[in-house]
Amino acid sequence: MKDLGSLIRLVQWRVDEKRRELSEAQREADACRQALVDLGEELKREQTAARASYEAGRGYANYAKLYLRRREMTEAAIRAADVEVERLRDELSGLFLELKQAEITQANREKREAQRLAKLEQTELDEMGISRFARAKKAESGEGRG
Repeated sequence: MKDLGSLIRLVQWRVDEKRRELSEAQREADACRQALVDLGEELKREQTAARASYEAGRGYANYAKLYLRRREMTEAAIRAADVEVERLRDELSGLFLELKQAEITQANREKREAQRLAKLEQTELDEMGISRFARAKKAESGEGRG
């Protein structure tokens, strides 16, 4: 029986790598969400400044157009990051399944091998017992004749 230890270690390494990738993708998604929050706060500051000053108010229209483009780009980045996070979660789930299957297969192999060895040992013990019994019977019948 082939030991699956190498395969288990390989899959475990792949799981660890995928976890790192997922963690990084989640950080990127969180950063995009924070950028959207920051953008909203910036908009509020610009609106306040535009109301406070005529000159700032004149430039607000251009800022509003820029804000809308930046918000659209940030929202697109969030959607892309969420898709990537979901893709990585699916891959990680598949790797966990592969790892668990390999571990269960290895455990079953080890259990079968232990059972085989126990049966072999029991067979040897039975043979020894039969031999002792036969020798004892032979010795007993030999003593009875003498």
